[in-house]
Amino acid sequence: MDRLKIERIEGLAGFGLPGSHLKSRGEVALSEPSDADRSAVESLFEPGSKPGKQMPDAFRNRITRETAKGPQTIEVSEDHVPMALRNCVQDELE
Repeated sequence: MDRLKIERIEGLAGFGLPGSHLKSRGEVALSEPSDADRSAVESLFEPGSKPGKQMPDAFRNRITRETAKGPQTIEVSEDHVPMALRNCVQDELE
């Protein structure tokens, strides 16, 4: 896959949760982030990766990438997502 899809979910406003009209999402080409940011994202997808405790009312990010076996999705607290990915996310009202 040459793109990552990012969604900001939960938080105080309940972004992205079932029934929510608030959506916060974006996409980024894998070639856009720095090598360090790409490496940080790859480490989040590693089996057994535990990116820390979720704080109440904090945002989480759902990141999806396409692999040879199909889409692979993870959810991590926002503070573990490189800024280059967080910056591509835009808020929408549906």
